Amino acid sequence: MCGINGFTKKNKKLIEFMNNAIIHRGPDDSGYLLDENISLGHTRLSIQDLSSAGHQPFNYKHYSIVFNGEIYNFKKLKKELEDLGHKFNSKTDTEVILAAYDEWGCDSFSKFNGMWAFCIYDAKKKELILSRDRYGKKPLYYLYQDSTLYFSSEIKALKENLNKIEIDEDALNQFFTFRFTFDEKTMLKGIKNFSPGHYAVYSLKNKKFILKNKYYEISVSRNSLSFQNAKNKISSLLDDSVKLRMVADVPVACFLSGGLDSSLITYYAKKYNPNLHTYSIGFDTTNELSYASLVAKELKTNHHEIKINKDSILKYIEDMVFHMDEPIGGDPGFLPIFILSKEVSKNYKVVLSGDGADEVFVGYDRYKFLHYGRFLKHFSLPSKNEIFNRLYNLRGKNHFESYVEASQVFSKKEMKLLNLSHNVDKNTWSKLKLPYLTKVQLYDIKHLLQKDLFMKADKMSSAFGLEQRTPFMDYRIIDFGLSLPISYKLRGWNEKHILKEIGKEVLPQEIAKRRKHGFNVPIDYWFENTLGDKLKD
Repeated sequence: MCGINGFTKKNKKLIEFMNNAIIHRGPDDSGYLLDENISLGHTRLSIQDLSSAGHQPFNYKHYSIVFNGEIYNFKKLKKELEDLGHKFNSKTDTEVILAAYDEWGCDSFSKFNGMWAFCIYDAKKKELILSRDRYGKKPLYYLYQDSTLYFSSEIKALKENLNKIEIDEDALNQFFTFRFTFDEKTMLKGIKNFSPGHYAVYSLKNKKFILKNKYYEISVSRNSLSFQNAKNKISSLLDDSVKLRMVADVPVACFLSGGLDSSLITYYAKKYNPNLHTYSIGFDTTNELSYASLVAKELKTNHHEIKINKDSILKYIEDMVFHMDEPIGGDPGFLPIFILSKEVSKNYKVVLSGDGADEVFVGYDRYKFLHYGRFLKHFSLPSKNEIFNRLYNLRGKNHFESYVEASQVFSKKEMKLLNLSHNVDKNTWSKLKLPYLTKVQLYDIKHLLQKDLFMKADKMSSAFGLEQRTPFMDYRIIDFGLSLPISYKLRGWNEKHILKEIGKEVLPQEIAKRRKHGFNVPIDYWFENTLGDKLKD
């Protein structure tokens, strides 16, 4: 976890200000580079090669880079590049990025297995190259104003450069509809969210910014593997994904909620670290710490439990909002992850989590309702249950309208009263020649994960200089998981079927067979009691 900043003019005072604005992301070191019409800044969290050789901005030949993230397969790429004649002076993945770019240009980005946001400065060509990982696990924001390009890991470092601070009403509309924004929108006009799976080039010679160069698109093919072979393949991929994400020059811990996903990650991590430490969080009103404790006992991890009370909520909510930068997700899970990250960061710089499995392996109830919803038109079942009525209203709607209905925060009546209507382009949806539920998964991976869950992971952990890694989001697992038949993932009303079958072989049966409960944050109780007066104020 690090922070990157930069802009296309020379200004020492400004780059120091931007670095200081995000120093929490990289408390171990800070640096900047000033050249003609260019300023680059970096705040470092030391994970690979803890020596001064890892200082950034990092130089290699006539290239310089500021880089946030991890390239998990860097050792394999380094060997390949050494065979091609490249010489290395550090043990960092940062140097491998520059050597790979020197050898293969922008084609190198598709060779990386990892999470990243970086800017390469080519002093010979007088170009800046921005790149972001396939799914947007690492944040990257930019502002292109008066022919000057600014970029940063966080909005707070960019907003002072705006000529005028204004709310983007389209983004606000989308947020109150879906709980996240689409495309490159943020809540502030002018500040954009750089597209995942893309790179961009800025020419310092003519001050031209070329956007939207795509190097990756999620691949959804049809896979004919038997269920058993598919199960073995996922287990093998997950094992390798965890193994790669355990590579660090500092110890690695695990978040353990007691659910299937984090329990599987913990199982594989324990194979590569016999002295693994796990961390769980619960609430004084309700918690599921007993399930996490059961897994920790079975796998023999060094387990730690943290409990949140009303004092914790009031103490940390302002800090949490500060680090979010903008409204994100309407997700109450931000606060416990913030507090958990604070505790884990006291002893660790890297932690693994189980994020991403629900989107790839059909883990949400709304996936079930959308998949089976087409059968509701055959029944007439009046109900006073609001959720059922909203789902019943899906009958007769086209696929995109059903997705919107199941995703939106407010009912149709409430949307009308609030004068809200989404402005999301339907054409992208209609062009996808995929099964309906696969389309839903694809949209959630591209939008919900990037704008909500990944930002929760990044912003809440980076507030304390902690890097959160997500093995389920290895691109090999996503591509393979989406290619499998729906019946492998959804069996009757049983979600994540294929993962549960893996879990039955390596986890306590109570965990492997357990219905998904999610991270049950007592938000209603908080609103009515702890936060009531503060929210009214």
